Amino acid sequence: MIACGCAPERFPLPMTAAALVTYPPARSGPALVAYLGQRDASPTVCDLRASGPHLPTVSEKVRDSLVSALTEGKVESSLWSRCASAALRSAPRPDSAALIDAIGHDYRALLKSSDFEKSPVLQDRLRVMQDFYIERKNGLDGTPEVSTSRFADLRRALAEHRLGPVATGFGQDLLATVDLEQGRWAGRPVDVLMMDSLFAAHDEKSLQRFADRLPTPVLRDEARRRILRLHIAASQFPEVREHAAAVEEIVMKQGAYALVLAEHPLVRGWLDADRMPTRGVIVRQDVWRQTAKLLAYSGDRPLLSVLPEVQLRSVLLMEARGISHPVTLCGPAKALDPTPCVAVDQVKLENPAAYLDKGGAFHFVDDIAMRDAVNLAQMRDKFVLPVTVAGQRLLSFEWHLSFERPENLVFTGSQPGSNGPSLRVLTDRRDPGRFVFTVSGAGGPYLAVVEAEDVQAFRISSHGAQGFTGSTGSTGSSGSSGGECQSGGSGGNGGNGGDGGPGGNGGDVVAEVGCGAAPCGDVLALLQRVILSEAGRGGSGGAGGSGGSGGSGGSGRSPTTHTDSNGNTVTDDAGCSAGSNGSSGSNGSSGSDGSPGRAGQVRIGAAR
Repeated sequence: MIACGCAPERFPLPMTAAALVTYPPARSGPALVAYLGQRDASPTVCDLRASGPHLPTVSEKVRDSLVSALTEGKVESSLWSRCASAALRSAPRPDSAALIDAIGHDYRALLKSSDFEKSPVLQDRLRVMQDFYIERKNGLDGTPEVSTSRFADLRRALAEHRLGPVATGFGQDLLATVDLEQGRWAGRPVDVLMMDSLFAAHDEKSLQRFADRLPTPVLRDEARRRILRLHIAASQFPEVREHAAAVEEIVMKQGAYALVLAEHPLVRGWLDADRMPTRGVIVRQDVWRQTAKLLAYSGDRPLLSVLPEVQLRSVLLMEARGISHPVTLCGPAKALDPTPCVAVDQVKLENPAAYLDKGGAFHFVDDIAMRDAVNLAQMRDKFVLPVTVAGQRLLSFEWHLSFERPENLVFTGSQPGSNGPSLRVLTDRRDPGRFVFTVSGAGGPYLAVVEAEDVQAFRISSHGAQGFTGSTGSTGSSGSSGGECQSGGSGGNGGNGGDGGPGGNGGDVVAEVGCGAAPCGDVLALLQRVILSEAGRGGSGGAGGSGGSGGSGGSGRSPTTHTDSNGNTVTDDAGCSAGSNGSSGSNGSSGSDGSPGRAGQVRIGAAR
């Protein structure tokens, strides 16, 4: 970067997922890293099959940026792993293989680094890469020739003791996984007896690796069953332990022990406040495009960021009839969890800005129409999220809601000197904390929400257009050049500038205010300073033309002489001096400024 004089690419923050996907392919990789570097960023943007905004492809630019984001510490490791795994699962096979190849390239470089043995930071980054590879979905791998070459190189390095003790441990663990994919573990073929011994030793870690990496579905299922049996034996639910065989079959078939709510109706629900993200929601309005963006803040708003995803598993707790302990939402099938749970598709957040992804996390729409933003304003200062399970509303949770002050709505005549449009303004003041404005008459309608403390600085105006600028005066003609021994001619005077045009008139404005049951007296007085009709300024007078330059003087003539017969000098021609330059013409005077327009009438009254 020093050699080329390059600077890191910067992006405006906070960046929503909807904004991320608008960047062109050449910038999509760096933009992804900038997005993931924010608080509350969601890895769902990396899932090419996500229902919300997401990357369109895992291109070379995305791969390179994503891998360097981990090796350079630009993205938190857990978030990086979830993003990379989502991209790997959803990308076409050639792209997923290329992603594994790219990660393998940097893995090899870290393993061979001279700083690796003494750097816990580098070791942690390599561990994230290794876990990503070991836990990947079965059947996904790098390009065969690349993977074969790299694993062969690693085997040689281990055999020749070229790696330090920490790197050796990582390398041996990785090759054990590679061998497991060929059906071998610790130099022996994997069979049911080996799994039984691991089960007896409660070695869930090895059994999980067997379930992920063994080459045949039959062997993988045998490993999964033994993991599940360990989980059933350790369950705090007596009804799970007492019906172990039946629960095992349900989880093996369905991926979870989802309750039939008709048999176990829910009694009540609550949230674990310690695990629930707490944010404030702020609405950023684009009044001219009539869109709004939902952003998050915490504390005293030191930094705006994206809204977090809300993973309700282990956060939403429910009491179900006939079940001995509180339950939560079902987890992923890979977890092999026999705990009674409620299926994710039974849960809804009754808020138009929230949607459920296929992994069971709730997300918020980044960009909404202003009409939807106005609907949010009806919740007053609370962003309310009612939780409904199987059609039964169990609870609601709330985040504070506020609106950034939007840009002023100033409507100006379309041509120089034209009048401002006539406007109709409806003001909803039923919520004492904010004003909702609806402006029509100049296209639209245009909606804007303004907090009560911001309204004095907000303006709605019909503004006359400024008058046209007067024409510039003509330039005076240049003076003629003088002949030999003659002065140049005077330049012509510049023409006068034209007068500016009159400014346009402000349009008439009719405003109505609805205050509900409260009196509108103070509000009407306040809106006299907010809702305006303003005169357009007169156009500037045109500048006077420049005077013409004087003509150049003619050239002089040298005297001529001769010597007569007596030796005397005789003057034949006395010659002449050069002519003087002509004077320049005077500049023309500037035109007068146009007269200003006049303000229109503004009538503000309480709605009936």
